[in-house]
Amino acid sequence: MKRSYWLYKMCLLLGLGICIPVTGNASDIGDATLTQQQSKITASGVVVDESGESLIGASVMEKGAATNGTITDIDGRFSLSVAPNAILEISYVGYQKQDIPAKKDMRIIMHPDVANLEEVVVVAYGTQKKVSVIGSVASIDRKDLMKSSSPNLSSALSGKLPGLTTIQTSGEPGRDEVTMFLRGAATTNGTNPLIMVDGVAVDDMRSIDPNEIANISVLKDASATAVFGVRGANGVIMITTRRGEKGTARISANVEFSMQEIAFKPERLDSWDWVRLRNEALVNDGNSAEFFGPDIDKFDSWKTGNPVDPDFYPNNNWQDILFRDYAPMTRANMNVSGGSDKLQYFVSAGYLHQGGMFNVEPKSKLGYNAQSSLDRYNFRSNIDYKVNKSVKINLNASSYLERINGTSASMSSVFNSALTSRPTSMYLTPEGAYATDAIRTFPIGAGLSVEDPANNSLSAYPLINRSGYQLETRSGINVIGGVEIDLGFITKGLSVKGQVSFDSKGFGKTIGKRSYTWYTYQTLASGEHLFINRHPSLEDEDGPIELTKSSESYWVMNLQGQINYNQTFAGKHNVTAMFLAQRDIKESKETSGDLLLPYNVIGIAGRATYDYDRRYFAEVNVGYNGSEQFSPDKRFGLFPAASFGWLITNEGFLQDNPVLTNLKLRASWGKVGNDAFGSARFLYLDNISQYSVVTDSKGDHWLSPSLGYASNGSGWGQGYKIAENYIGNKSITWETAEKQNYGIDISLYHDLSFSFDYFVEKRKNILIIPQTTPMIQGLPSSALPLMNDGEVKNQGFEMVLGYQKQFKNGLSVSVNANFSYAKNKVLEYDEPLLGKDYAYRTRTTGFSLGQNWGYIIDRSYDPEKGRDGTGFFYSDESIAKSGLTYEGVGTPEPGDFIYKDLNGDGVINDRDKAPIGYSSLLPRINYGFSLSANWKGFDVSIMLQGVGQYSKTYSGAGIYESSGNFYKMHMERWSEERYNNHEKITYPRLSSSGGPSLQPNDFFIMDASYIRLKNAEVGYTLPESISKKIGASNVRFYLSGNNLYTWTHLKTDSFDPEQNSPAAYPTMRTYNVGLNITF
Repeated sequence: MKRSYWLYKMCLLLGLGICIPVTGNASDIGDATLTQQQSKITASGVVVDESGESLIGASVMEKGAATNGTITDIDGRFSLSVAPNAILEISYVGYQKQDIPAKKDMRIIMHPDVANLEEVVVVAYGTQKKVSVIGSVASIDRKDLMKSSSPNLSSALSGKLPGLTTIQTSGEPGRDEVTMFLRGAATTNGTNPLIMVDGVAVDDMRSIDPNEIANISVLKDASATAVFGVRGANGVIMITTRRGEKGTARISANVEFSMQEIAFKPERLDSWDWVRLRNEALVNDGNSAEFFGPDIDKFDSWKTGNPVDPDFYPNNNWQDILFRDYAPMTRANMNVSGGSDKLQYFVSAGYLHQGGMFNVEPKSKLGYNAQSSLDRYNFRSNIDYKVNKSVKINLNASSYLERINGTSASMSSVFNSALTSRPTSMYLTPEGAYATDAIRTFPIGAGLSVEDPANNSLSAYPLINRSGYQLETRSGINVIGGVEIDLGFITKGLSVKGQVSFDSKGFGKTIGKRSYTWYTYQTLASGEHLFINRHPSLEDEDGPIELTKSSESYWVMNLQGQINYNQTFAGKHNVTAMFLAQRDIKESKETSGDLLLPYNVIGIAGRATYDYDRRYFAEVNVGYNGSEQFSPDKRFGLFPAASFGWLITNEGFLQDNPVLTNLKLRASWGKVGNDAFGSARFLYLDNISQYSVVTDSKGDHWLSPSLGYASNGSGWGQGYKIAENYIGNKSITWETAEKQNYGIDISLYHDLSFSFDYFVEKRKNILIIPQTTPMIQGLPSSALPLMNDGEVKNQGFEMVLGYQKQFKNGLSVSVNANFSYAKNKVLEYDEPLLGKDYAYRTRTTGFSLGQNWGYIIDRSYDPEKGRDGTGFFYSDESIAKSGLTYEGVGTPEPGDFIYKDLNGDGVINDRDKAPIGYSSLLPRINYGFSLSANWKGFDVSIMLQGVGQYSKTYSGAGIYESSGNFYKMHMERWSEERYNNHEKITYPRLSSSGGPSLQPNDFFIMDASYIRLKNAEVGYTLPESISKKIGASNVRFYLSGNNLYTWTHLKTDSFDPEQNSPAAYPTMRTYNVGLNITF
């Protein structure tokens, strides 16, 4: 401790450069000093960054008094005697200087210098100063990540990094999967970017605690990703975890309590409207109505507030029945960091609980918990130790444990049932037993009624509560050990580095299923209701719970050896070089399939950079590695990349320009690969399975997998056959992405920055199933050998704008915006040309990946051809005038859509389908906007995120009324009465069984673009004088929200446009209150 004290004092003396005057009368000096001391005041405070972390060693100087100053201590605090009305000049490397009036108990927030070229950026297998980065790299630090309360780290990145697209298709706790794209898509195969944590590849990042993260870098162009070879074509996300810093132990605790609610709920109808639409749909299809006067009157009685026979004529709100209003979520983390000259440490422990939204019966009644929930425990320890001046070692250890609970029923069945549940049907009998979803019946004579079998389905309520439960456990342990040796004694700037990583993951699942009684009822001629048990085999109300258990695990070992060189010659020639060799070994504990065999990756990589006088930059990256997916003579490949840059503001004619503080031009070219083709391995080998021959009741023979079928013996004997699932192809190889990138970076006045990148990618050798090859010896096309016969071009641009300003009144403002555009086009795809009578002869080649196809509604005005400009047939006469015949989609009726006859043959069929809207795979446009401000301890921030040029085809439950339910969008349907009354009509005639209108068309292929208020936060940091009373250096309270509001172009507000289907666990809106405290 004594040594640290004197080191601090020495740094203080050196930093101030104190000098003692040697001229003048000694007594005069003494008098002057006494006078100055009597008139001085004491300025004090703490210097922190935007996230509230103390800055150690920040310079605090009295402006105009070159010899009066200090530096902040290990807690970021300072105290300085200055003249009255003095101005303090605060500075710290990488941050903007600030001039602030001197006073007591100040809290000074430093903001990054957007033109700071000494900032360190994480790149592939190393770091570089920002001045020398000429690849396309974007980054985000922990303080921005922490503004999201999402339990999935992937979704927390949404809208924050240019070029990164995230699509979350479910909000289910523990299963809120996110698909990610970097700079769009250029392949029909795997598109997810490679994820690296502390230099080691991982499967995903959803389970990482954001409190453990220092920063995330996204590598996008070939120059930045070439060293990853066959795994770099889709881009790379580099996650760097936090490490300790020299200083006393700093303890930080973060606690957040949240309430979740469903962000989008179906726009339900009341039962009195529902029965009328149901009757209308049935009559439109030539059927009899289901509900008649007395029944309708009973449903109408709900309007009076005094319903008649509410048990059998209900007005159920299934959203209220199935879902609760709010669900809790809790997040907590505590971490400790610090260290000495030799040892630094960071230790973190975190906990997350996310509750589910279902209304469930108590565990005491069911015997199990059917509620969806996630509990996650995280731990991390990062230790760095300096053995001597040449040797450093580090040890990282991290782990997580997740417990995911839920009902045993699949979410698709639960939400499909929820979307088709009628407001007119009961879910519990008067005695409390379960009923089917739809139990209305058709009365016939004096006997029992006949059930409506099309709608006799199980209610979502017992699916959630009585079908059982499932408990999934996921765990992971990762250990990384590394050593770095400075070989400066051999030649200056030379070092070597070695690293060993061991990653083990385990998965276990327990499923408890049970059967249960459920009832329908039939109406007697007397009007009484007879309940019928639809599961009479059960003696009790509930059947026994049948348990099944499963588990799997795998481990991965990564070995890395690295040589680095960094040297400057003649003061202007800066050279760096890196050579890396690595190997991955993966083994799974699977009991069958090709995962039984180990998985190996081996490769080498190199990087060399040169710059002259920090003005002209050149960089070469090379990866040489391979993949076991291919035959031995096709496994390895070379992936080169080169980039160049010019920092114009370091030229003499612009150097030290106060306005244009940074101007850099960048360009890169390179090739990278992709071997992510799905779960199948060894695609160059024939894939053969053992099958049993099954004879059906007609005497026909067919093949079925032997599992689950009895046969004559257990081997390859009588009753068994073999089947070729697909033929291997020894010539297949990886996809190759040839990429170009051109960029410019501009900074003005050190606080305004702008970056622009234009990129082009041509992805070749895309692995596809051939479509033009005829069947071989009776094999279907799915069994034909895969071929590298696809090609896609992807191009676009990105823009990033940033502004940060500290005002003299203490207000600081930060504004950031990013915009990216990426459009792809399939140049080659092995598909047969459709007939000449097709409006479009290809459905893939020449179009974007995921292009939507359907019929175009004819909204032209041509009375002679039965068109009134609405897009609907308005009478039988208009159908006759149109001259159109519908084929394969049903016979048109008044109120159906009029489709364009694109090939002009007078027949509407598959030949008239056209590309509609944009891709459903991903949006072309992504953007984000954030604004934050700090003033006197108060802080506020908002973030908007959105997508554009994005389309999706919607159908089935929640959309089509033929699926069994009606919603508000169906109220504006076409009917003869509404048409004659000139009422607003947006939806075609109703149908109970489908028809020409319920097809993919430009009504149901909707614009899925949106703008979302992703985050909003208000916080307050206590003054230092108050924090010190409890021994804390920083205390902050905050209120925040996520997914607060969404503006969308969908024709309904019933579901989130980010999700692919209404039948999915909905997106959550959260309201949070939190506390951050640092000691």
